[in-house]
Amino acid sequence: MNWIAKIFMALLGLAFLVALLFGVACYTVYATVRWLLTGRKPQVVLVWQQFSAMRQNFKQGGFRADSAAGFQDPRERGATFARDDQVVDVEVREVVEDAPRLPSDRRP
Repeated sequence: MNWIAKIFMALLGLAFLVALLFGVACYTVYATVRWLLTGRKPQVVLVWQQFSAMRQNFKQGGFRADSAAGFQDPRERGATFARDDQVVDVEVREVVEDAPRLPSDRRP
């Protein structure tokens, strides 16, 4: 009876391993197809590149964030961020002097 439990647990572990490997394979195919269609790298690739850059920089005597692979200031890579002196979006609201307000003891 004990050997039946051992065989059952071994088969259960094997089934779990196969399911886990199948899930990883499906994610790899999905991430690769999405990468090819959208041009955006999967997060796993980005994290691995940053980790590799940190490891190389530590070997060279310290970590410098500006020299890490994939690290760029958004203003330097031509992103569509507005400069600090430009207004990007405006919401117009009328300011009323006699607007109803909460009593001073109820304000957060």
